[in-house]
Amino acid sequence: MACASGRFKNSRDRIERAADHARAFTVEWDAIFDKHSPVPSFAKDKYSGWFILSASIAPEIKERIQRNILSLELGELAYQLRAALDGLIWDAVTYSQGSEPPSNEANGLEFPILNGKKRGFKQCGLHKFPFPQKLKDWLESIQPDATEKAIGDPHRGLKATLEDIHNLARMDRHRRLRVIAAVPVLAKLVIETDPPGGIISDRIFSPCDLLSGQDEIARIRVECAGGLVPYNVRLKAQVAFDISVEDVELYDGKNISFQLERFLQAVMRVTERFSEEFP
Repeated sequence: MACASGRFKNSRDRIERAADHARAFTVEWDAIFDKHSPVPSFAKDKYSGWFILSASIAPEIKERIQRNILSLELGELAYQLRAALDGLIWDAVTYSQGSEPPSNEANGLEFPILNGKKRGFKQCGLHKFPFPQKLKDWLESIQPDATEKAIGDPHRGLKATLEDIHNLARMDRHRRLRVIAAVPVLAKLVIETDPPGGIISDRIFSPCDLLSGQDEIARIRVECAGGLVPYNVRLKAQVAFDISVEDVELYDGKNISFQLERFLQAVMRVTERFSEEFP
């Protein structure tokens, strides 16, 4: 992850540390299911005639997911990324005025991620120091309540991702993030029927969460030509699971492990934009 200039080294170092925590998170998450993947099962509900797809995990795996290491790695990743963003503001002020801001005036100086009618960059201390207007205008354009950038703009989606990072860091500042759910995010189904040619004609997804014992993933209707109900159904299923963290909503959904790279790339893009302003 290299930037266009040699400046903002502190922020780039913090992004690398965040990447280390992302890798550690991924290693732990993969290791959890290395030998004990959730086992899909398929059964027919005799009352409705629908087929029920479920999955279950062993109690020791459930306990391992709930241990602190996943939450700890997420909290450290969020902290490093938030600190990288704040460091950009500190360095930008330093480059603009030729010296570091005095500590008594720099209290509260931070990267703006603001939302609401009364918000303003004064809340982040930018009004106290010289700061490039072009960069300030760009920062205004990526605030959570700003208009989304056009399709094709390299910074499209950036404002929502930065808000996700901010929320993760804010939650971890008050207490350790807590993993509360393991939910299905991908299910590939292949069916074979007697008579042949059966298809999945309808499906209803259930609020599955393996940590709370809600094992049902979906209910599926299977039909053959002419609406006939097959007398035999064989299913092959592949299901991937992700985690949800208490009180953290992401704009792409609540699941986190698939989105770690999005967090890293967002802060990298911001760092590159600052580097363009101070070549």
